Amino acid sequence: MFGKKKLAKAAVFLLFIPALLNSTPDCLAETVTKKDLADVLPAADAFAEKTEPFTHFLGYTTDGGYLMGVVFLTTEVVPAESWGYRDQIAILVGVDARGKITGVKVLSEFESPRYTKGLLADGSWFLTQFEEKDAGDNFILESDVDAITGATITSSTVTRSIKAGLELVTEQVLRQHVDKDNPVEHLFFQHLLWQMDFIFLWGMVGLAFWSFFKKNEPLRYFILGLSFAYLGILMGGGFSINDILRLLSGHNPVFLNNLYWYSLVVIAIGLTIIAGRFYCGWLCPFGSVTEVLFRLVPIEWKITGKADKYLKVVKYVNLGILLLIGLLFANNILAIYLAGIIEPFATFFNLHGDIVSWMWLLLMLVFSAFVSRFYCRYFCPLGAFFALLSGFCALLRLRRISVNLPQDNCKGCRLAQKGCRMNAISHDNQSNRPSIDRSECFMCNTCAATCPVESKRL
Repeated sequence: MFGKKKLAKAAVFLLFIPALLNSTPDCLAETVTKKDLADVLPAADAFAEKTEPFTHFLGYTTDGGYLMGVVFLTTEVVPAESWGYRDQIAILVGVDARGKITGVKVLSEFESPRYTKGLLADGSWFLTQFEEKDAGDNFILESDVDAITGATITSSTVTRSIKAGLELVTEQVLRQHVDKDNPVEHLFFQHLLWQMDFIFLWGMVGLAFWSFFKKNEPLRYFILGLSFAYLGILMGGGFSINDILRLLSGHNPVFLNNLYWYSLVVIAIGLTIIAGRFYCGWLCPFGSVTEVLFRLVPIEWKITGKADKYLKVVKYVNLGILLLIGLLFANNILAIYLAGIIEPFATFFNLHGDIVSWMWLLLMLVFSAFVSRFYCRYFCPLGAFFALLSGFCALLRLRRISVNLPQDNCKGCRLAQKGCRMNAISHDNQSNRPSIDRSECFMCNTCAATCPVESKRL
């Protein structure tokens, strides 16, 4: 038996485990080596560390002592702008005496390699594109800065932290002024011009709602095709449980640089509040892949009864594990890594992942070919989050859009129940009424279109 003192020590140790796992140096600038400095400001031979007005390094030539430029660390100069998915992205930036960027080097980051694909490493095209830019450049994603496909938030963090740090260094260290040819009040319209993708996203939502009320199944598959091409192939996989974890962390990207991401958040969560799991049934790009795959395979496996009931719990377990890790180890890459395995979106659409990710993706695709929406029904943590949010909003009577089936005038044919691919409809023999499990309903409206009573109301 443990004594009280030992138990107390053990409790204290457990409380400090998250801090130990996520600990970083108090001042990362202290770990910067001369080689790091020379890599980003190669024209300088010697460097002097300064602490005012913020920690930075002045680069000189040893022969004449000429000032060649400044090196700064984004986490020291603009720490609030340096937050990535789980932690700050520490970027070392070299700036010459003209205010032009001479080099960029990432010293510390916890972004998922499935999304960044090694593009935060030295010499990558993503980092080298910042060279020769100065504080007068716009630094707008998809305008004068190319984003990493599927990693918009990471791209935004790197871009805005370099931009904000460069402005401060230019003004307060190099004593130059930012070019005033592009007034701040006009930047909003520039962002709209270069980020028109969010308009297309909202257009898809409008078309999806129109198709839903018309109960038009061919148009629904057309929208799923758009989702596959746009959210999946072009944008890297659509909404993810990582986006939920990011929202909980509170380190959200700058609004104007991320209109698409904020639109996707509002759409995914907003639709769930008013229309249940509408995103799952109409806009999820990976869901569209598995649904089409199931349609192409002539053999169907049906999972019913207790097996179906118990398997549906797994997605809630996955959600609980990820939220637990994300909350306890908020600055740790473990949550992102596990989410990247459980959610096969990045592996499928970015064609990047380790052997475990590829095996999991293959397994989900094989089962989804024979069982309708296998992954979505049983393993998707994002689907579990939507189900819980939908149920909570239903209790608060916030939900306004639902799939409807006849009650008092039901003919008892059970065509809707047989046609439901999600096994979300049951039928009460005594009352002769169908019942829809709203937490599992994907809002595809196939049941209403199949029902001979409800379909006549079109």
